Amino acid sequence: MKFSLFVQHATQAIENIRTVVALHQEEHFIEAYRHAFDADFQQRMIQLHLIAIANSLANSLMFFIHATAFGYGVTLVKSKEMEFQSVFRVFSVITFAAMTVGRSASMVPNYSKGKESAKRILDLNQRESKIDPDDPSGITLSSVNGNIEFRDVRFRYPARPKLRILRHFNLGCQSGETTALVGPSGSGKSTTVALIQRFYDPLGGSVLLDGHDIRTLNVQWLRSLMGFVQQEPVLFNLSIRENIAYGENTREVTYEEIENAAKKANIHETITSLPEVSPFF
Repeated sequence: MKFSLFVQHATQAIENIRTVVALHQEEHFIEAYRHAFDADFQQRMIQLHLIAIANSLANSLMFFIHATAFGYGVTLVKSKEMEFQSVFRVFSVITFAAMTVGRSASMVPNYSKGKESAKRILDLNQRESKIDPDDPSGITLSSVNGNIEFRDVRFRYPARPKLRILRHFNLGCQSGETTALVGPSGSGKSTTVALIQRFYDPLGGSVLLDGHDIRTLNVQWLRSLMGFVQQEPVLFNLSIRENIAYGENTREVTYEEIENAAKKANIHETITSLPEVSPFF
């Protein structure tokens, strides 16, 4: 089920609350939420009237059946075409059948929503990724310097084919240097990182690692070379040590490696100063 537009506004504002406050855009998002909520409310009020009419017809059907059955039944008994026992028998059958139909009709809206939701779940479950993370094919390099190059890259997200993200994008990132991408939201900063990680493939051009197109490299091996820290990091319900070692599934990570990683990230002293942290995190 798709989220309403006002829910999307609220979710985006809450998820990026720091940016919203820093740019003093609280009133903007409140107004966007209010307009979207009012439009959604008016649409739902129209649907509510239609549902009320349908429910009223379904609930009043029983009374129409009573009037018809007894009115016509009396006529049949008077003309001796039916006995009163048969009239009540037919009345009971029609009554219980109408009750079942009425209850079923009242569930049609929920049935339609459930059917549509189940269809989307099944479609999602059957959808296969164009980039198989378990694909064993692809080459692995004996040594890696870490030089990354974007060469004439063009890209649009599959879900938004009309929105151009990268157009003839060229960039060189040399090993041992720091490269910063600066720009407004939607300018393609996160997209370039996603392309390096091969979450997507460019529609044109190529992304190179030490002169090799990353599409020719083994996906698991390529991603094992990278460490990615998001703006809002996610911690798993594990120890600090397990969170640092998380992602290296091919071997047992030693304590020395974890400690060195914490020191390089300039967080080792902060971790060891925590009151409930053991010497081994």
